[in-house]
Amino acid sequence: MDALALAIRHAVYPAWVLKNRSARLRYLAQLEKSQFWTARRLQDHQWAAFKRMLAHAVGTCPFYREKFSAAGLEVADLRSPEDIQAVPTLSKEEIQENRDAMISADFRKETLLPDMTGGSTGSPMRFFYDTDRRDSREAAALRHDRWSGWNIGDRRAVLWGAPQDTEISQRPMSVLREHLIDRRLLLDASSLDERSMESFARRLVEYRPVILQAYANTLGLFARFVDAQRIAGIMPRGIITSAEVLTDETRALVERVFRCPIYDRYGCREFGVIASQCGEHAAMHINAENLLVEAVPGGELAKEEQGEIVVTDLRNFAMPMIRYRIKDVGSITAQPCSCSRGLPLLQLSGGRVTDFLTAKNGRKVSGIVLATYVITNITGVRQVQFVQSEPDAVAINIVKGPLWSQESLTQLLARGRSYLGEDMRFDVAFKDHIAFEKSGKYRFAISNIRSW
Repeated sequence: MDALALAIRHAVYPAWVLKNRSARLRYLAQLEKSQFWTARRLQDHQWAAFKRMLAHAVGTCPFYREKFSAAGLEVADLRSPEDIQAVPTLSKEEIQENRDAMISADFRKETLLPDMTGGSTGSPMRFFYDTDRRDSREAAALRHDRWSGWNIGDRRAVLWGAPQDTEISQRPMSVLREHLIDRRLLLDASSLDERSMESFARRLVEYRPVILQAYANTLGLFARFVDAQRIAGIMPRGIITSAEVLTDETRALVERVFRCPIYDRYGCREFGVIASQCGEHAAMHINAENLLVEAVPGGELAKEEQGEIVVTDLRNFAMPMIRYRIKDVGSITAQPCSCSRGLPLLQLSGGRVTDFLTAKNGRKVSGIVLATYVITNITGVRQVQFVQSEPDAVAINIVKGPLWSQESLTQLLARGRSYLGEDMRFDVAFKDHIAFEKSGKYRFAISNIRSW
């Protein structure tokens, strides 16, 4: 960094932190202490937080009051952590149909932060949280970033399929903030070809980020390009992958090409970071101070010695999500990790898988991008899946929701063509249900044509 930039940053950064990030940094400091609590202390914390959240939800949310009444259950009936199993689980469909009744009467809806799942499970959903929950979510992400070798103020590069993020970063004030404060290089990976990847590589060599963050499959595609072109000079200290299943093959390729470790992260829009790798163990440490994560045996997706992942947000008091079935499968262990953190470990089995679809101009479009920017905010979509078996055609399987209309279909096709080409043919089929595969994985985007 040149002398002028350094002087400006030292003058601006502390004031900006105090104004905008003090709560996040305070939560980060707490999390960096609590991660070394004993397993028993973490369990006691979770049980107390769960009881507090449950009493709040039943007392202030019409949805939970009616749900507990229908189950014949009182909060006072829960006397030990084993009793959690008596609490009814929550489905995405229930949230879609009862969202406003789930908002606590202690909060005004207009003051809350709206968010929406990207649709990688094929079924987008809207929800809310408050600014305090935003801060604790972001603190959990910062904690994991630091596990990868990054520190506050270090440069990072983000290879992401978010066009609106990369557009915002080109505005003059945003460019200044990105350069001096956030220290991020945002690269639009919504669609990829050799020209765009060559540009990515050149900018990364020049920027020299400490960490690189990316969708797992996008990073794998980029690593193959860098390897084939023998591009040198991209040397991050660590790489964070998320949003998609990181296969052993992709991990080995990326770590060989960029000569640094991957710290895989598991999360979702509803909860932020759920679990993440520390570098010492193949499994992921659960964000246990903020979330109660269960692996419930006997569920529709559970297998032998595994369970369906069920999550309770211990801090979202604005719109409680209690025992939410996240549609993934895994197992949880409290076995100690060599990193000395007491956070329990989660081993996923399956998860969300997305292929790259091929646009008419040959560019590769990530399934995660389609999930996030094609079906988001389209009303009436209960579930959707894209399948490409021909270069000029994509089949779209749709499960209709209660608010489905012809306008829903018009919007979906228009957005699909904006990414895959105006003359791409879409063959639409309406289904009663789109099943998970035998592995427990849900494939949102499937490509049956030859890739690079």
